[in-house]
Amino acid sequence: MIDNLKAFAAVIDGKSLTKAASRLCLTQSAVSRRIQQLEEALGGMLLDRTQRPPSSTALGQRVYEQSQPILRAVDELMRLTQKDAAPTGTLRFGISQAIGDIILGEAVEELLGEFPTLDLRVRAGWGGSLADQVTAGDMDAAIVMMPAGSRPAPPLVGHTIGTVDVAIVQSRRRPRVPHAAALVDLAKQDWILNPIGCGYRAGLERAMGERHRSLHISVDTYGTEIQLRMIASGLGLGLAPRSVLRASASRDEIAIVDAAGFAMQLDIWLIHLKEFGNLRRAIERLSAMVAERFARYAAI
Repeated sequence: MIDNLKAFAAVIDGKSLTKAASRLCLTQSAVSRRIQQLEEALGGMLLDRTQRPPSSTALGQRVYEQSQPILRAVDELMRLTQKDAAPTGTLRFGISQAIGDIILGEAVEELLGEFPTLDLRVRAGWGGSLADQVTAGDMDAAIVMMPAGSRPAPPLVGHTIGTVDVAIVQSRRRPRVPHAAALVDLAKQDWILNPIGCGYRAGLERAMGERHRSLHISVDTYGTEIQLRMIASGLGLGLAPRSVLRASASRDEIAIVDAAGFAMQLDIWLIHLKEFGNLRRAIERLSAMVAERFARYAAI
C-alpha cells in the first residue's frame, strides 16, 4: 500500500508518469500497475486517464491530500533506523550526578545548537538507577561512573569514555587532618557526602568497613559544588573525582588528603542497548563532549 501511495503521489507531484518513473527508479508500466493496485484497494478511480498527462480525479485529489502526512510519517519512521541520518525525535539520556555537575548545562546547550530538531529529555542520578532505566527502555543511553575494570550487566553494552581518580579532600585553610593520614583515622571525622546510592561513597564505606570502622556523616546532600563549598569552609571531609575538583570554582580552597590504604578509580561509561538508529550522532557527540571535558581537566 505504501509503495502504491508513493507512486500515485509521484505522478501527481510530477504531473507525469515519465517523471514519476524516473524519480522512483521504475518503469512507466510499473508505476501504472502500482496506481491500478491502489485504485483496486481503495475501490475508486484516482486518475483521469482521458487527460494527457493523466490528472487526478476528485477522489484522487482527496486521496493525495490524505496521503501526504502518511508518507511524511513513513519517511520519518525510516530515518529513525538510519544511523547516519540527522538526529530527530526524542533523545532521553541519563548522566551521573558528578559528571552532570560539570558538563550538563554545556552539553544540553551544545546538543540543541547542533541538533535543533531534537527533543531532549535529561535525567541526572546514580549509575545503578540509570542503568536500570536504560535496560527497561525508559532511556536511550546514560553516561555513568563504574568501578574500574567492571562492565555493564547484559543486555547493556557500551564503551569507556575515560577514567577518573577519586580523592579524599578537606579545607586548605581549615584542615581537619594532616596532609598524610591513615584511612582508619579518618572514620571519626565529619564527612560531607552524597546520599546512599552514590558509587564512590559506597567504595569509601567498603574501605572503612574492611578496617572495622563506620563513617560519621555530618552532611548528606546532592551536588558536588555544594559539598565542596562546605568542605572548603572546614565543615568536614569529602570525596571528589580529581577531574571534577579541577573544574570546581572551589578548587583553590580544597586540599587533597593522602590517605594511606585508600585508592579509588572509576571508569566513565556510555551505556545503552544495541541500536541507536538516527540518535547515534547526538549520543556520540555527547560522549565526545564528556571525554573532551574530562581530558582537559586531567591535563591541568
